[in-house]
Amino acid sequence: MPTRDGLFPSLLASLMSERTTSLVMGGVVGLQFGLVTAGLPGWPCPFKAVFGIPCPGCGLSTAVGFLLHGNWQAAMTKHAFAPVFLLGAMLVLGVSLLPEPWRVTAIQKISMIEKRTGITAWIMLGLLVYWGFRLFWLRA
Repeated sequence: MPTRDGLFPSLLASLMSERTTSLVMGGVVGLQFGLVTAGLPGWPCPFKAVFGIPCPGCGLSTAVGFLLHGNWQAAMTKHAFAPVFLLGAMLVLGVSLLPEPWRVTAIQKISMIEKRTGITAWIMLGLLVYWGFRLFWLRA
C-alpha cells in the first residue's frame, strides 16, 4: 500500500532547490510586478500572442499591482489567484535568500507539506478550472 508521502509531487520545493533559478525567477517576477504597478508596460503574454487567447495567468500582474496598492476588490475582479500567486512568489524569493542551512530546512518542510497535502497540485488544478471558467463561461 503506497504511503501518503508519495501521492503528490513537491513542485514548489523542487523549484526552490536551485537557488540561482529561484533568484532569477523571483527577479523577473518582481520586475514584471514593479513595471505593471508603476503603470509601465510589462512583458506581453507569449501564450496570447501565439494562440490568441489569454493564458491561465493573464491579468495576474495587474491584479498583484492592485493588491500592492491595497485595492483588493479590483485585484480579485482582475484575477482571483492574485493573493495566492503573490504569496507563492514571496515564499520562493524569501526561501532563496535564506542562509543555506535554513534554506535546506525550509525546502524540506515545504516538500513534506506538498507531498502530504498536494496543495501546489490542487492550486494548479484550481487555476486551470478558473481559467476555463473565465475563458468559456465569462466570455460567452
